[in-house]
Amino acid sequence: MGHKGTVRLARILANRSKTALEEAVLLTSEELGFRYFMFCGRFSQLRGATHEVRFDNFPLHWHRYCADRGRDLLPGPLHRLALQEVTPLPWRKIAARHGKAFAKAGEFGLVTGVSCSVHGPRGQWSLTTFALARGGSAAERRILATLPDCQLVACAIHYAAARIARRGVDRVGPPREPDGARNRLLSDRESQCLIESARGKTTSEIGQALQISERTVAFHLSNVRRKLGAANSRHAVTKAFSLKLIAAG
Repeated sequence: MGHKGTVRLARILANRSKTALEEAVLLTSEELGFRYFMFCGRFSQLRGATHEVRFDNFPLHWHRYCADRGRDLLPGPLHRLALQEVTPLPWRKIAARHGKAFAKAGEFGLVTGVSCSVHGPRGQWSLTTFALARGGSAAERRILATLPDCQLVACAIHYAAARIARRGVDRVGPPREPDGARNRLLSDRESQCLIESARGKTTSEIGQALQISERTVAFHLSNVRRKLGAANSRHAVTKAFSLKLIAAG
């Protein structure tokens, strides 16, 4: 592993919050040449409690398509099959046998990719997926070339997520519907991005204000829209005000 790989792993392992880990994984995915990523993990604690950590930047329309049909975000039996492997599972290895499911994912921009499982003590597991919006021989060669890095990154994310789950830093698990603890629906970073958006700032201006990349801003605003069931950022701002998730001013 070269210097870049070492720096990449150190950057992931340094995170102590779910939001920071999400941003680090977004940057790492881009460095590896992938447009999309997804992480889901289940971590059992010593006292018997189980925490789930999940985040991704999959297309919003794909989220809605799967939610409407009660389907997993990973096409076909990919989630189950990948967890049975101890090495990375390129999608192309099973896509031919489950063509319809993968073809549908491809229509939404998830054309090909690789899923990497990690297993730990007390039944802990996680699955990290990297996906491309294009297919073909060049895309498959890229995936094959990055398999070792993908697996190392998956291990680093697993360790960082397990530590976050132990400490209870940030809310973990699937988003909850707005309730008495509505302020927990959005992470601090998501709220910051939404507030700046409500002030009329572009993603570029929000990035400059918060000292994060424009792509990271888009990632957080996409998460906000998904959590609030909003069609666009303006709609998300309106719903956030009505739910008192953010304050005017």
